[in-house]
Amino acid sequence: MEQELLRILRSLKSPRQLLQIHAQLLARGLAASPRLLPALVSAALSASSAPSSSPRHAAAILRAAGAAASTVAHNTLIERLAGRRGGGGGGRGCSPEDALAAYAAMRAAGVDPNGFTFTFLLRACESLGRLPPCRCVHGQIVRCGFGSDVVVQNALLNVYYKCGDPGDVGAARRAFDGMPDRDVVSWNSIVGVYMSRGDAAGAMELFEAMPERNVVSWNTVVAGFTRAGDMVSARSVFDRMPIRDAISWNLMISGYATSGDVEAARSLFDEMDRKDVVSWTAMVSAYAKIGDIDSAKVLFDQMPVKNLVSWNAMITAYNHNSRYDEALRTFQQMMIEGGFVPDEATLVSVASACAQLGSSEYCNWLSSYISKRNTHITVALGNAVIDMFAKCGDVGRARSIFDKMKTRCIITWTTMISGFAYNGRFREALLIYNEMCEQGVELDDTVFIAALAACAHGGLLQEGWRIFKQMVEHYGIVPRMEHYGCIVDLLGRAGKLQEAVRFIESMPLKPGAVIWVTLLSSCIAHSDAELTEYVSTKVLEIEPFNSSYQVLVSNCSALEGRWGSVMDARKTMRDWGVEKTPGSSLIQVGSEVHEFLAKDTRHQKIKEIYETLDGLIAIIRHSEHTPWIGYFSALW
Repeated sequence: MEQELLRILRSLKSPRQLLQIHAQLLARGLAASPRLLPALVSAALSASSAPSSSPRHAAAILRAAGAAASTVAHNTLIERLAGRRGGGGGGRGCSPEDALAAYAAMRAAGVDPNGFTFTFLLRACESLGRLPPCRCVHGQIVRCGFGSDVVVQNALLNVYYKCGDPGDVGAARRAFDGMPDRDVVSWNSIVGVYMSRGDAAGAMELFEAMPERNVVSWNTVVAGFTRAGDMVSARSVFDRMPIRDAISWNLMISGYATSGDVEAARSLFDEMDRKDVVSWTAMVSAYAKIGDIDSAKVLFDQMPVKNLVSWNAMITAYNHNSRYDEALRTFQQMMIEGGFVPDEATLVSVASACAQLGSSEYCNWLSSYISKRNTHITVALGNAVIDMFAKCGDVGRARSIFDKMKTRCIITWTTMISGFAYNGRFREALLIYNEMCEQGVELDDTVFIAALAACAHGGLLQEGWRIFKQMVEHYGIVPRMEHYGCIVDLLGRAGKLQEAVRFIESMPLKPGAVIWVTLLSSCIAHSDAELTEYVSTKVLEIEPFNSSYQVLVSNCSALEGRWGSVMDARKTMRDWGVEKTPGSSLIQVGSEVHEFLAKDTRHQKIKEIYETLDGLIAIIRHSEHTPWIGYFSALW
């Protein structure tokens, strides 16, 4: 009978079924059965079987059982309320404080705890992140006779470390020193504590004093050194290791990769007898970090087994190196060949690539995918999708995602402000800025760059000055060069060129070439030849060897018909060996993305492209806008 009831309890599907089986147990006098009660409590706590008040229901079942309830039944409730390791509370309607309250009810009912009870309570303390509850549970551990239980003591050491003040190892060390018995886990934990707090000397002193070590002991030290970027010490410990596992090798490979020493990482990778997917992925990421995407792709294609992390690493590598079309092709390949379901990291990478390419087709696909899968919009994904929609020209959908996000960070607000500005809706960008200020969001210097840029591009001179003064006087943010650049752009676009010059010369920071180049664009737009020449001189004084600036100044001279200055600029570039980095552009036609460089001859339809371009230039030459002919000649 009990076996059949146990099977039913484990397969409940609804709250109604739970109430029915509970009534059956009460009628048969089995509600406090040592075998059935834990299963009944677990069923009451199941998210699929009970509403958000399920912890109360489970607690009521235990109260009804009284002293007849077993320790296991109470532990079932405490464990759920404490939450899973590394997470928060135990789900809907639960909190770590409830776990402590459930323990108090357990003791009031006269039920004795065991070691598992205290490991669950310490997990709840870890979620709370405060020392006072830890000390209370510690007192109960001693009072109930578990002061010498090494498993409980290890959990206590860990929670003192997690809940202590940053950089303070005192509480954890006192717990370690007070242990009557220690095992290798105890030693590994305290060594890890010292390493995590950056005290490598203290960690090594304890490591050398260990009565016995296992591979975890060695890996803990290696991980600490690699995390600190001390690869010399990490390699010294690694070379001493009597036995290494895959984790040992992967720690070293990842450590070298992070420090930029790809040769050392590859040397260890080649030495490995049994490479796992983590090893391969670490090397792919290592090559990607230094921009060697071709080597990363070769390794990626050679991988015997790929997982989702591997695919994400390759997609991210393409993104970080501005090869967005290849990032999207790799994503397609992952979906078709790999058969993997994209996770948050994948979707963020794809959204970022779509944003950079302005790919409306992928943008619509990604939006549809997220909608059909009912994907949870995290802050990171929401930010990426807002940016994607805005840069693909659909700022309405960007705003819709923004409004649906229950949690926002400063990047969310900044992205939305920039999104409206990017699409020419400058007033709406400022409305978002004002809404952010009204909600008391803690602002940073980056959001002011977005707001000031919106004012500059929208010609909102008074609003721009107001925001700049608000940033300095109300929020106490010291302006950076980017903020000053926005004000210069704001004044320049408004035609206040002399005021912009005075502003630049009064800046507390020494103006860089970018500031003067910003003003130069406005001088050209407002046809101020005298100031154009003055600002051009300033640009070349600061960065005479910058090819982009040399070409820009040369083009300015061409627009004004000063061909002698054009020839001088070109001669200077030749004499100093300065070459202009070719510009590139991307365009999507159908499902294919095409990239073009200046003077490009690689495209398979290059003949037709240049014929069309020649035709356009011929039309321009015969148009009424003859002053622009020299400009195009200078460019080509």
